[in-house]
Amino acid sequence: MDKTKIEWADATWNPVTGCFHGCEYCYARRIVERFAPPYAPRLGDPGMEGAAKLDSDEGMDTMLELEKPYKPERRVIPYPMGFYPTLHKYRLNQPRKWAEPRTIFVCSMADLFGEWVPDEWIHLVFDACREAPQHRYLFLTKNWMRASKFTYEDNWWVGRTYTHTENPLLPGASKDENLYLCYGCPNHKGVVLGDLRNTFLSIEPLHGPVDDLAYYTHSYGYQWVIVGAETGNRKDRIIPKVEWVKKIVDDCKLRNIPVFMKDSLIPIIGEENMLRQFPWEEGRQ
Repeated sequence: MDKTKIEWADATWNPVTGCFHGCEYCYARRIVERFAPPYAPRLGDPGMEGAAKLDSDEGMDTMLELEKPYKPERRVIPYPMGFYPTLHKYRLNQPRKWAEPRTIFVCSMADLFGEWVPDEWIHLVFDACREAPQHRYLFLTKNWMRASKFTYEDNWWVGRTYTHTENPLLPGASKDENLYLCYGCPNHKGVVLGDLRNTFLSIEPLHGPVDDLAYYTHSYGYQWVIVGAETGNRKDRIIPKVEWVKKIVDDCKLRNIPVFMKDSLIPIIGEENMLRQFPWEEGRQ
């Protein structure tokens, strides 16, 4: 391919926004902080008609369901609650408006399978996907154990975020609480694998060596691996080493698993070494 910028999805669709994972490297949070209003509107504020609080086992009362866009002074505010979880019901019909088939990244500004997301929200998103079957849908989560309990359609792909091989439960490991979800527990007794037809690993941001890729691809049959570096100017930003990337590529080649590299890796490995492969171009769905 001679294009210098190739995306892994044709479009993003965000019927749900907001996340409580708290990852320091989160690009979505940075975007929200840039474009969200300097205030946090609450129920009863002008333009918030149709919003409803959701009860939560953890006592969170800031999650909202919005029936229509929040437009104070005739200007749409895309993230009226900042990075607090919000269901934008008015966006659920967006895939039906796209007649031409697309590959859609679902909830790029949220983790749809976060523990704080009600099942009802997830099923509403799934129903909207089924109403527009001409598209291919990509879901990505840190909470693989919850995501694996749902049933998916043939044109849906479910991905799991992974950063590096490190078990945060071991002495001396990183204190990043999100690593437990990224690392996962493949043999955990609580895991109930649902009907997962198409699965992939998203190793982004790549924060260290990935030594157990063979185990995960064998155990779960991942059909695609996406790799990318951390973006932004965070003080403690980790820049991947060339050997980390090379090992992932070599392991995938041995197992005939297509690899898609994000443009964030170009400064590290060079454009001439970039791989932008898609599993549906390899005779898969």
